[in-house]
Amino acid sequence: MKKIYIILIALMLFLCGCAKKEPEYVSDIYPSELLTIDNISPYLDYIPEMTEERNRRVSVAHYQSNPVGQGDPVIVKVYQKNGLQSAKQVKEYYDECKNMRSDAFSIELDADDAYIAYPSLHYYIDGYHVEIIAGSGSDDMQKILLTNLASLSIKNFTALTGISSTNTDVNNSQIINETDND
Repeated sequence: MKKIYIILIALMLFLCGCAKKEPEYVSDIYPSELLTIDNISPYLDYIPEMTEERNRRVSVAHYQSNPVGQGDPVIVKVYQKNGLQSAKQVKEYYDECKNMRSDAFSIELDADDAYIAYPSLHYYIDGYHVEIIAGSGSDDMQKILLTNLASLSIKNFTALTGISSTNTDVNNSQIINETDND
């Protein structure tokens, strides 16, 4: 009788270990969660108003002045991995965007991959492609602005999801806290 119980327990443990787990998807991440009005306000010469278009494939947040035209808008796009598109499909689109821009250059962020193609910065992290468009120009100040906003959005992304990048060679010395320059 003891042998039967031992066999049943062993069989149950084996079956529990072999159970196929369904892939877990983080709920959709929205641009307004990655960069809030409070996050971007210190970098702007105006008080921004936000509008957001939510979609299961790509969501967009627009931060702009009211009235329009008082400063450059900030636009944040998040290409989602979810039940509609896989992380592989999002990565393929990210790579395609990067390859189409001959003027793109890589930068180091706490993301799996990141590049700037003025006036935007793109990064890929764990199945999500984030694009941030801010400011104008193509100089060091523009690079600093984009890098600061991206770093803030990655920090918020990590807080929301618990996911961090596989990139361990992060150079955060580029980040300048502009509120300290006042």
